[in-house]
Amino acid sequence: MGIIGRLLGWLEQYLKMNKIRKDENHTARVDNLFSSIYRKYDLMNDVMSLGSHRLLKKQAMKNCQKGNLLDLATGTGDLAIYFRRQFGSDNSITLVEPNSEMLNYAKLRLAKKYIFDNIEYVTAYAEQLPFKDNTFDNVSIGFGLRNFTDKEQALHEIKRVLKPTGKLIVIDFSHPTNFIIRFLNSLYLKYLVPLFAKIFAGDTGEYKYLAESVAQHPSQSEIIELMEKTGFKNCDYINKLNGIIAVHTAEK
Repeated sequence: MGIIGRLLGWLEQYLKMNKIRKDENHTARVDNLFSSIYRKYDLMNDVMSLGSHRLLKKQAMKNCQKGNLLDLATGTGDLAIYFRRQFGSDNSITLVEPNSEMLNYAKLRLAKKYIFDNIEYVTAYAEQLPFKDNTFDNVSIGFGLRNFTDKEQALHEIKRVLKPTGKLIVIDFSHPTNFIIRFLNSLYLKYLVPLFAKIFAGDTGEYKYLAESVAQHPSQSEIIELMEKTGFKNCDYINKLNGIIAVHTAEK
């Protein structure tokens, strides 16, 4: 039993270290990706979605309630802009992004739209939020959940910083319910998106990650299960574009 116990201990340690290495590699890959594409990020989103991502984000943010907002994986700040237009400058917004170059770009973008008041920019990962418990009325994530290294830990952190009546809104690529649409969408992400990236952004490597991340992203129901596992209530989702995109909502 002593030898078996030691072997099991070594195996457990090996698996743990292997997971840490994979997590570190994933985090570094995502960070390097956004360092490469942040200047072309909005253009590529428009090209890939034919502009539909803007309307979907605007509609999704109507799920927010009056109060402050924590926008995670903020990218270039789209959700923050829609929230500000909806609720006005009395409701503060905190934009969080692990990539400092992307966050600085978001700051410049909001400044060009004269959005200055009650705005805070924080460089941080969703898995380790530098905020006190029960701080925010709303937390939004626009096309960022699939990039999180540890989604369960991130959801625990989000629940911690939400107020007791706080709301979570998640928008992301998902899994179409129709087989034909799912097949065509897979081809689109795998072949056409890199082609568009070559034409409009001058590179294809970064956007190959998009197809991989969508394929590996949990399904709509799996995200509901993960939300419920971390203690969220009233978890629900709405499919957009036949499930190519899904909007998940939950309450603390």
